[in-house]
Amino acid sequence: MEKTNRTRKNIVSTIITLLILGLAGFLFNTLSGQKKSTVSDKVVKKERRKVEVSNFSASTQANSIAVDGRVQAHERVNLTARVQGVMQETGRSIKEGKYFKKGDLLFSIDNQEADYAMKAQKSSLMTAITQMMPDLKFDHAQSFDTWKSYLEQFDVNKQINPLPTPKTDQEKYYVSGKNIYNQYYNIKSQETRLNEYNIYAPFSGVITAINVYPGTLISPGQVLASMINTEQFEISTPISLSDLKYASVGQSVELVSSDLSKTWKGKVNRIGTQIDAATQNIPIYISVYGKGLKDGMYLKGELKGQNLENVTKIPKDHFVSSNAVYVVEDSTLVLKEISTIKRLSDNVMVRGISENDKVVSSSLAGLFEGQKVNY
Repeated sequence: MEKTNRTRKNIVSTIITLLILGLAGFLFNTLSGQKKSTVSDKVVKKERRKVEVSNFSASTQANSIAVDGRVQAHERVNLTARVQGVMQETGRSIKEGKYFKKGDLLFSIDNQEADYAMKAQKSSLMTAITQMMPDLKFDHAQSFDTWKSYLEQFDVNKQINPLPTPKTDQEKYYVSGKNIYNQYYNIKSQETRLNEYNIYAPFSGVITAINVYPGTLISPGQVLASMINTEQFEISTPISLSDLKYASVGQSVELVSSDLSKTWKGKVNRIGTQIDAATQNIPIYISVYGKGLKDGMYLKGELKGQNLENVTKIPKDHFVSSNAVYVVEDSTLVLKEISTIKRLSDNVMVRGISENDKVVSSSLAGLFEGQKVNY
């Protein structure tokens, strides 16, 4: 009896399960038939990207190199003392910013002690020559009159005259044995030294710094003042290595000060040899002449180079890479490599583009080689 009840329960469970599955299948088919497909039956039409193109023709372009820099004096020196003494009045005021001509007396150091010492040496030489005259008259009579005339003209207050030239080797040895030549050259050294007590302007220019005044005790090696040459200035300006072939010594350039609205003529004086490793620039030095120039003034201008023949100017934003652009051939984008001649601020001078090439001039974002486009 118990077995019969278990069998009956299994049959009922099976029937209920089949009914549930059947109902689920019926509902699925019904709802699926009511749902509409979101996939269009129409054929998808692919649209091509539209681009703008431009044609560029080759021509002769003016070539210039932008230059700028600070004006610096071509000559700048520190005036230094080589002797010791007290600074004296010169009768003129030495002040910063004051102009002096070449050869003007700037400083005078008391030389009285050195002058007396030199006169003493001259007197010793005159005495030595006088003492050898009697022997000279008998042993070298042919030169006696020459030495006598020399003695008669000897003046300790004047610059010493050159000694008479010996007429024989014996005379030369005799004079040398009397220590005449040694005394003579010591005096010449003192005369040269005495000239260093006065300091003159080495060129026409302006005093930029003054360190001493009358009454100051001066020591050898002390810097008295600084001076610049105001007759000639120069500026140092860097140019790129790619522009170096267009620059040469002697080229003229017009320089302008935007602050003063004035222009000056300049000329390339020399070209540096040391390349800046960080910027790959090399300096050139331009001499500047004219009135109104001031040390430290900022000038700018353009250095005219040789004209660039048969080049095409293309805007920088047309380039895919440093030396390639997109051109359209049969509605297909083609990457064309070109030769870069010179880079400007907004454009690039190139060769390798013909006037028939359709260069893509619109936005390059999303474009790729081989892409089909309309234009």
